[in-house]
Amino acid sequence: MLTVWGRAESSATARVMWALGEAGVPHRRLDWGGRFGGGDDPAYRAISPHGRIPAITREDGFSLWESNTIIRWLATTCPEAGLWPVDEAVRWQAQAWMDWSAAPGRVIGPVRAAYRRAEPDADEMARTIAAAAETFAVLNAQLQGRTFVVGDQLTVADLALGVVVHRWFRIPEALERPDLPAMEAWYERLRARPAYQDHVVAKVSARPQTLGMGD
Repeated sequence: MLTVWGRAESSATARVMWALGEAGVPHRRLDWGGRFGGGDDPAYRAISPHGRIPAITREDGFSLWESNTIIRWLATTCPEAGLWPVDEAVRWQAQAWMDWSAAPGRVIGPVRAAYRRAEPDADEMARTIAAAAETFAVLNAQLQGRTFVVGDQLTVADLALGVVVHRWFRIPEALERPDLPAMEAWYERLRARPAYQDHVVAKVSARPQTLGMGD
């Protein structure tokens, strides 16, 4: 049995849980990190050296940390899930998009911080949304004419990017968010997947998204 250490609403944990759901791997999850604490526990530091979530452990003593690395491991050890492209060129492209996923992760944080303030500043929100939209436009262009990030099949690239894009589409409707139609269509395809609903939409959306309140 695989154990996932991490709180459900964490973006990084959600990526791993979504991957497990797609691969159909039996697992359990322990609430860890954030308000649950545990990051400084010496036993956990032996699993995750920097104390952050998520990490995974197995009954035979195997452990791994860093969400994208965990996803790669899952994809390669569960080839029947089809998450690891067989074609070499496509496989490397998928990994490149995994690494690039840090870019939208960096720009969505300031957007969320801006609208979660007790007294949101309109100019600050406009600036952060514009900066985020410029980054997400790169993904929108990649998705033109594609079902998923690197082709017609869900891969590790989608798993790395799907949670942060969910946060983009959770920006309150009161704010002006530029249209990114290809990315929106891809997001709706992800929302149609049961594992994405269970581990991303239902968990990362657990708190209110009104102005001045965080998720």
